[in-house]
Amino acid sequence: MIRPTFIASSRSALEAAEYASEKGKFDRFHLAIFKAYWEDGKNIGSRSVLLEIAAGCGLDPAELEKALNEKSYSSIINKDNAEAAAMGINGIPAYIIGGYLLVGAQPYRIFRRAMEQSQKKH
Repeated sequence: MIRPTFIASSRSALEAAEYASEKGKFDRFHLAIFKAYWEDGKNIGSRSVLLEIAAGCGLDPAELEKALNEKSYSSIINKDNAEAAAMGINGIPAYIIGGYLLVGAQPYRIFRRAMEQSQKKH
């Protein structure tokens, strides 16, 4: 994982992921988006980057662009954001480990500490 020098707006990527899910290609698209951002340093907030990734995953870029322009998945993302906010999640990625909420990209030691603390609870 390489931390990019910028923070991409992931809203369109989230909507594109909903499109990919509807087409039965969520897992492939999800992995490609993460690789593009965290390994290749691409701006996943860029429409052209999203369309390129979609095409590489066997999705129709023109159909995806139309869906993004029409905000076809916007209500789903709004609902998910409201649900996340109600749980105290204010960023992504977010993880809940043994009742501990970790928000944002965290170093390994933080995950290890959360795992250790959750094991002490049980």
